[in-house]
Amino acid sequence: MSTQPTQPRPLFVYGTLRALPLLAWALAGEPSQVDTISSMIRNATVKGYKRCSVRHADYPAAIKDDEATVDGYLLILETASQRRKLDDFEGEAYKVTPVTVSLEGGKTVDADMYVWDGDMDALSSEPWDLQVFIRDRLEDWIDLFEGMELVG
Repeated sequence: MSTQPTQPRPLFVYGTLRALPLLAWALAGEPSQVDTISSMIRNATVKGYKRCSVRHADYPAAIKDDEATVDGYLLILETASQRRKLDDFEGEAYKVTPVTVSLEGGKTVDADMYVWDGDMDALSSEPWDLQVFIRDRLEDWIDLFEGMELVG
């Protein structure tokens, strides 16, 4: 009898999910649970992609660009349920794509990343800034999701 591995592939995130209260809400159902998810997070980069703003949206997109590098977090998720929650959060405009993630210290890890699969005309050349999102929009996102829970 074979058992399925329960731990999903590591996941690289580069946008709104780097706002830790939002990630805590997505994974644990509560924005205040940052401490419970912090052990899953590693600073990391992915070469060969760039982060773009999406017009009229608070979130970014990653697209192929051989000259670029995207910074973000490698998430070492504990359960398939957590992964399903993040897949649901990301939605249809993104395609799960295997990438090689570089950690601090030079180690590399095979992981998945949500790559833009939507309309390329929706992307802007404007940079997307995590700190601006956290300062200007995070509270609105948390308020919007209050009382909701992602089903894993």
